[in-house]
Formats: sequence, C-alpha cells, structure tokens
Amino acid sequence: MKRRMTAPREVLAELREDFSLCGKCKLCQAVMAQQCEDPRFWRNCPSGTRFRYEGYYAGGKLEMARCLDLAEIEPDEMMKHALYACMLCGSCQDRCYPVKQLHPMWVFELLREQAVQDGWWPEGWFAETYDNLEKTDNVYGVPAAKRVAWAKDLKLADALSEKVEYILFVGDEYSAFGSLAPRMKAVADVLDAGGVDFGILGGKEVSSGALLLQLGDRDYFETFALANIELFEKAGVKEIITADPHACTVFKEEYTKLADIEAYHVSQIFNTLIHREALKPSKQVKIKAVYHDPCRLGRRMGVFDEPRDVLDHVPGLELIEFERARKNALCCGGGGGAYLWESEYARWVTDERLFEAEHVGAGAIVTACPLCVRLFEDALKAKKSKMKVYDLAEVIALAL
Repeated sequence: MKRRMTAPREVLAELREDFSLCGKCKLCQAVMAQQCEDPRFWRNCPSGTRFRYEGYYAGGKLEMARCLDLAEIEPDEMMKHALYACMLCGSCQDRCYPVKQLHPMWVFELLREQAVQDGWWPEGWFAETYDNLEKTDNVYGVPAAKRVAWAKDLKLADALSEKVEYILFVGDEYSAFGSLAPRMKAVADVLDAGGVDFGILGGKEVSSGALLLQLGDRDYFETFALANIELFEKAGVKEIITADPHACTVFKEEYTKLADIEAYHVSQIFNTLIHREALKPSKQVKIKAVYHDPCRLGRRMGVFDEPRDVLDHVPGLELIEFERARKNALCCGGGGGAYLWESEYARWVTDERLFEAEHVGAGAIVTACPLCVRLFEDALKAKKSKMKVYDLAEVIALAL
C-alpha cells in the first residue's frame, strides 16, 4: 500500500468560518504599531503594500475564498496574480488570530491547493522550476554531483553508511549557489567545533519539497518528502539539523505526520552549544549588525530569541533591531515563490527591507535563512551598497 502523509487531507472548506467571518477591519495590513515607532514602517503586507488593491491584502483574498466556496465567481487572471503574489509570510495571521482567532495564511495555503486541484493555478509561471525538479530533484536545476561541491574539502560523515546522531540537511539554496557554499561550510564547521556528531546525505539528498507545498502542489511535495523520509529511515537517524528554515518548517509540520523524527534549526543548536560552553566565541567581530527574522523561522516556528542570544555572545558585535522586528518583521522578498516569476516585485520588497536596515544605521545584516542571504546580497550588489550580509553561522565561525 502506498504511503501517504495526508489521507484524508485538510481542505479549504474546513476553514469556512475563517474566510466567511472576516469583517475587513484591516488589522492584517499593518504591524503591531505599539512595537514600531516610525509610521513609515507601519504597513507590513508585501503584496497589498506594493499593488495597492484590496484583493492583494488578506481581506481581499479571504473574500475570494468565500465567493469561490459559494460558486459566486470564476477564477480569473487577477485572482491568480493576487493569490500567488502573496508571500505567505504570516504577518496577517499574527495580527488577526489574537483578535478574531482566524487563520488567513492557512486559508491562502489551502486556496492554492484547491487552485492546483481544480486546474486554475498559474502553472506556466513555474514551468522552469518544475522542469528543474523533474530533471535534477533540485529547485534550481543543479545536478547531484554539483550539489555537494560545498563539502569538497571537508571530511564529513556519510549518514547512509556511517552511524551518526544527526543528519545535517543542506536544502535547495545552500547546495545550488556558489555564493552560499562558504556559508554552508561555516554551518558544518561550527557544528564540528561544538562536538556535534553529524553526517550528510550527499548527492542522495533531494529537495525538501517546501516550495512545492507553498505553491499548493501537495501531491508532488509528498513525492519528495517520502523520498527524504526513506533516506532518514535508511540512515537510522531520527534527529535532523538544517540551516534552511523552509525545510525545517516542513520537517516539523509535515514529515512528522509519517516519520519518527525531530527537526532543529541550526540557530537552536548553536544556542544550546554556547550555553553548554561547547562553543566559546572569543574573537572580536566588530560590526554593527541588525538581525533579520526569516518569516519561516520567526513567525512560523517561533524562533526569535535563539539567534539573538547567539549573536549577543559574539565579542565586538553591536546588535541593533529593525523598526519591524520579530513578529513585525517584513519578508525578505523570498516568500511564497513570488521571486521565481515576479522578480521586480520581489526586489521591491527586498529593497524596502534594505532601506529599513539603512534607516536604523546598520552596517551589516545578519540572518538565518539562505534565501534571505541571497536576495539581500543580490539587491545590495545592484545598489552598489557597502552594507554586508552575514549568515548566522558565518558570524559564529568568525568569532571562533
């Protein structure tokens, strides 16, 4: 019998109360103003703020779901654009749930799944991505032999042939881009310095499927998820570490429905190692840095304190905050897959975040997500800015 992760699966109709009871109060459009002093940064919905039309805010998309549920409208091109311009950052849900106990982001995720099932999703916008996945098992089309290039000079255990306590899952971003290779190496170096017993899956590792789930293609997501679960079981390892918050989220929310595993983001591991004094950052890292909360790591997983605590232990580093920080944090521009088909819009969001970094006087941005790192670096290069971007592991490696 074929293994399934979601049988029966949750469907949009189960959230009928959530999309039917929206009173259009517009709380979802902004930040928690008590925690953000400057009105310049009070807007926080990327798509709504950029396109300035009600359909791009959470209230508009909830109305779409309600009307579709009642068969009052037929999907059109504008609906597709509004639904897939959403970065699924979760800011709307963080505003709405404490007041009304509604889950707009869950509605949008399931609305995308329904769009895929009913055949009206914009499949052509992601044709290259799907071609890449089918040919290489990687979102960016990088073959297995090249995905392990970052580990070329490292003596890392093969988790499929050697007994290890943890699997270090690399993910699509770190394994695909040369600019991220030193960052992934830093992750491995810091874990090794902390005495963590880990191995990697090497060229056998495939995409976590996180992007496919964001796009609404749950069936294809499960193909990749089950392939990875089989590898975890073959290795006999139940604890997974990753520096990719997108992968970590689906491990914790989806993979655990079928697999007996526990997943950790590296920031959590680093923090534990520092407090156990297995890691002792001692070298000066003299930068004035602002920490950017990745949407999946922060709002989705609730990991806000651990990365900051880690940075507080780095000698010489002055840590400051964005106006929009923690649950108020603005997306980097990489959420929801929009960067794959609407690059100008994604860059607009990235530039807005960089403007905010400059506004608070940062000389560098530190974050804990490879997609955030890549988008920030590309935008800074285009702007010819002198601001630096650091992966969290990179900063710890410098301090060691």
